[in-house]
This record gives sequence, C-alpha cells and structure tokens, in this order.
Amino acid sequence: MGRKRNGVSPAIALFAVCTALPMPGWGQDASALDLIKRVREAAPKGPFTAKGTLSSDRGWTREFELSHKWTDGVSATYMEVTAPSDLKDTRFLVFDRDTGRDEQHIYVPAAKRSIQVSGEIRKQPFLGSEFYVGDLVQPNLDTFNYSFAGEEEVAGRKCKLVEAVPKNPAEELYSKSILAVDPTDLLIVKGQFFDDNGKLQKILTLEKAEKVAGAWMPLKQQMVNVQENHWSRFDLSELKYDVTLPDEVFNRSYLRR
Repeated sequence: MGRKRNGVSPAIALFAVCTALPMPGWGQDASALDLIKRVREAAPKGPFTAKGTLSSDRGWTREFELSHKWTDGVSATYMEVTAPSDLKDTRFLVFDRDTGRDEQHIYVPAAKRSIQVSGEIRKQPFLGSEFYVGDLVQPNLDTFNYSFAGEEEVAGRKCKLVEAVPKNPAEELYSKSILAVDPTDLLIVKGQFFDDNGKLQKILTLEKAEKVAGAWMPLKQQMVNVQENHWSRFDLSELKYDVTLPDEVFNRSYLRR
C-alpha cells in the first residue's frame, strides 16, 4: 500500500461532505476549484452532537457518539465508540484545516494511550470498515488540481462531475477521485476513488441528507469496495444543533480521561 491520504471526507470527510480531485496534464480549472470551495463553505458551521452507526455486509455493527465544533478556525470532531464491548472507549479526535496539515489522534483503550495518526496508518480500515482512517479528514485544496469531467444525474439530481488527481500522488490515499456535485444544493452525492494503478477501487454514495441552518448535512452514506465486493454504511441520528460544547472536549487530554 502506498502512503496516501484522501479526496473524500466521508468526516468528517463525512460531515463536511467534501473531497478533492483532475486528469494529469489537464491543469487547474478555476471554476471547478471554485465549486469545491463553495461546497465546503456551505457546510453547517454550528456545533452539533449525534449518535452514529457503522455497519457492514460482513455482519458487524459499531456504535458511537460524535461531537463537532469549529474552534479557533479549525473544524474539530470528537468521536467515541460505545459498542461493541471489545471496541468500547476507542476514541478519535480529528482537526480539519482549510490550509496546513490536518491532525488525527486515536485513543486505544487496550494500550491506555493515544497516538497521532500518520503515514501508513491513514490507509488502514476505519474500525474494520471500507472507509480508510484517512477518509475522516478533508484534503488540503492546494494539494490537488481540479477540472470538470462532464455531467451526470444521480438520484434525480443534475450533477457536475469534478475530477482531480493529487499533485503529489505518493502522499495521498487515491490516485484520482471523481465527485458528482449538485451545484444547486452544493452537495456531493457520489464519489469514485481510484487505486495506484488507476482502477476504480471504491464508490461513496450519499443516501440521505438533512438541511441544517440552510445547508445540507449527510446522514446516511455507503462506501462500496468494488474490488473486494464489500460495503460499509455510516449512519447519523439524534442530531442536536447549536449545542454548547466545552473546548476541553477537543483537547488531546480528553482522549485519555
């Protein structure tokens, strides 16, 4: 496995609903880049909490609680696994930055310590799912080139296809990504992700979204690994918006409490 990061943010990549993506030699398309920027800017900025479920066709289910807040200009997400018992108290802290390096920290209860995710760990399955650990963060916009690659109707939505490849492929999760973007609702409804050999590896589909404070929040997403013929689903429920969340929740020391 190459040391790659990502294009989707199923974090929270999932929660911000963003990613990245062009064909080598096409160069940058300012309007395609602008569309991706507008998708990011349209994401809800208020603090929220939610309960979630991660399930798989392999027969398992993971449950977790999530808190999200913008603090000091950084999108911060705290997530704690509540079931099953062998994964209970596994905790994640993710910092997404529009510019500069993002951060991911994991608390492993068996080892009673937290570690910062880096390198090859980013491409490990997130809690055994088809999502990578690195899929939980948005990519830095400056590390990709963007261009339009046509149009496609997805779930009744007329979408623009935004295609991109990383400027430095050795540092990213995928060699290329193609996103289907609804330019009216500023919502990414589908993502296709390609491996190091340029073959389609995974497809992310948005199955349900809810409008919050004038912007769309993804509630149900499915990632299908077409090469291994397996899928995982990420569902959010019991969302509470504009809640009060203390800054200490998004401090590394909170992982080890």
